[in-house]
Amino acid sequence: MEEKRRWKNRLCISAIALAVLVLVLAVDGLAFLGMKYVFHLDFSQDYRQVKAAGQLRFWSSWNEIVYIRCPFGLRPIEKREDIPLEEKPALTWLDTSVYDVTDSGGTAAWYDWKEDKIFLGNVEGEVQDSYDVLYDCEKLAFSPDGRYLLNYEIEYGGEITDDEYCYYRVIDLGEGTQYTVYSGYREWFRVYWEGE
Repeated sequence: MEEKRRWKNRLCISAIALAVLVLVLAVDGLAFLGMKYVFHLDFSQDYRQVKAAGQLRFWSSWNEIVYIRCPFGLRPIEKREDIPLEEKPALTWLDTSVYDVTDSGGTAAWYDWKEDKIFLGNVEGEVQDSYDVLYDCEKLAFSPDGRYLLNYEIEYGGEITDDEYCYYRVIDLGEGTQYTVYSGYREWFRVYWEGE
């Protein structure tokens, strides 16, 4: 009888400890997700491969703060009511399926949503290269030196909930490799390169 009571006590203590552990993990996970969204945390280090990553700017229209990429995510650097305007080139040969276009020194880049690719070519429309994207591309911008092309992609959930995960990627045009410099759930920023 005594052995049975000890076994019940151990089982009860184990169940309580397990319930407390699950509760602590759930609260910890929710706290981390909240901090990630509020403090724009992103511990990936891919951005270090981009030499001009220090020139990238992330502007939030909600609080009018400009952020830069640092080892733990985004860090605020200034408060601005406006950001540099970008003039879109009027390239008459572009198809209606082209969503965004940018140019730099005779080189043009455009996103064609039908083909789901970013095309790189000259302003006359001759394609020199193309890059696959994983999700819908919303924005393109050349770095001031023309070596990198920034593309901002959004993954739409398309289900009952409107899950939107944002990816800010940079393509090294010399090597053809892509680096994700920042990503986050509903982290909508207007991105540009300082020095544009």
